[in-house]
Amino acid sequence: MTNYKDSWKNKKVFEAQLALNEKELDAYPFHWNCFLAAMGFLKDKPKSFLDLGCGCGVFSQICNTHFPEMQYKGVDYAQEAIETAAKRWGDSDFIWEVKNYNDLCGDDLNFDVLHAGAMLDVLPDADEALSHLCQLGYENLIFGRMKIIGEDSRVETYEAYDLITTYAFYHNQDYLHKTLQSNGYHYAVVGNPDNATVVASKKELTFD
Repeated sequence: MTNYKDSWKNKKVFEAQLALNEKELDAYPFHWNCFLAAMGFLKDKPKSFLDLGCGCGVFSQICNTHFPEMQYKGVDYAQEAIETAAKRWGDSDFIWEVKNYNDLCGDDLNFDVLHAGAMLDVLPDADEALSHLCQLGYENLIFGRMKIIGEDSRVETYEAYDLITTYAFYHNQDYLHKTLQSNGYHYAVVGNPDNATVVASKKELTFD
């Protein structure tokens, strides 16, 4: 089986992503609005935000618009992503770093929110990544663009931006529930099963 794990290490992909995201800043797509709703469920106002798999970095702008007092850091395993983000959005107000999810350590673990906007959607081993992230002890987690199903977890492939072949991961709902619950999280699902945002917290969520 062909391995597409490094297919995102492609500058043209992030240039295409950036062009799309800049248009979407004028009219948020569904999963961005789900993200904002998820942030509203957190009991305490976060002061810091780690954006894992940040891609071209557009969430720096969403956070800056809606949560201007919150510190933002974007990390991605692709150097091409970080270079694109820093060039477009600057590095004076935001922090950018090339790093894989399984290399998070030290100060990375002190952020109030760990956010993975679409990372769990495009990994072939996304259940393992989910388990690992839940074990790191973050107070708040937000996972965007998840596909949640009643059957066993599975992975497929698709073409992204007409440039690369990548993965589409489908998460078994029972595995998701048990993983979050066993790591001490309260959680809610925003959106719909094929485009879900999961918000989880060590504290009770608020739905006011």
